[in-house]
Amino acid sequence: MRSDALKRRGWTTGLAGAGLAALLASSAPALAESLFSHIGGSFNETSGAFEASRWQRSDGWKAGGHMNCTWSRANVSAEKGHLALSVSDRIAGSDRYSCGEYSTHRFYGYGTYTVSLKAVKADGVMTSVSHYTGPPFGDPWDEITMGIAGKDTTKLEISYVANGTGHRDIVVDLGFDAAKGFHSYGFDWKPDGIVWTVDGKPVHRVSGKPEDLPRMPGRLMLRFWSASGDTEWLRRFTYPGHPLAAEVASVTYREDPANLSN
Repeated sequence: MRSDALKRRGWTTGLAGAGLAALLASSAPALAESLFSHIGGSFNETSGAFEASRWQRSDGWKAGGHMNCTWSRANVSAEKGHLALSVSDRIAGSDRYSCGEYSTHRFYGYGTYTVSLKAVKADGVMTSVSHYTGPPFGDPWDEITMGIAGKDTTKLEISYVANGTGHRDIVVDLGFDAAKGFHSYGFDWKPDGIVWTVDGKPVHRVSGKPEDLPRMPGRLMLRFWSASGDTEWLRRFTYPGHPLAAEVASVTYREDPANLSN
């Protein structure tokens, strides 16, 4: 799939650029420097007790016209030992619905990323994990993304962007229903390739020269959102009369030793 097709489809986090840019513009330079310029090291978050100094709840903007919800800090909470990201009919902006995004303050580079989560089965919603940086942070647009569309929670969608060029998303048959229990989804990212994993087993890989792959440290983003319109990709979202919530049990990042020599 060409880059422009990815943009029209609204799959990539880069469409959040306008909102993130506005956030940065409204912050003092010292704040932007302290929150967004530092590179983070290995970490392990479990049991919903996510370290507040590492994570932030997005609030007051949306990622693009493909969504019919606005990020709200109220849609990110700790419940029953898990992190809950919800879609609800609480009005948080100009949209009818609000949704949840939890992202790191710091940027993280090459290494192994693993997220244990339970997705949501419902037309018009997406549970996703993205590693992103781009123009709002003064970087080229680099991104590694994996997501589970609520219309078919037996499939995992994989995409990546390298220096603004989008690459065809791959659909992986999971062999289970991601909405019925927790499973781990991850990627091992090195200068010469990316290997995506499910429950520790490789499901897709790409390789190439560093300049042809994502190479910029980025923020890790955990997201659950609802779609606007009626598309073949996600189908139309119909609010069921109660909040829907994706759950995250743990997030682990193991830094690649190569980072330390750069």
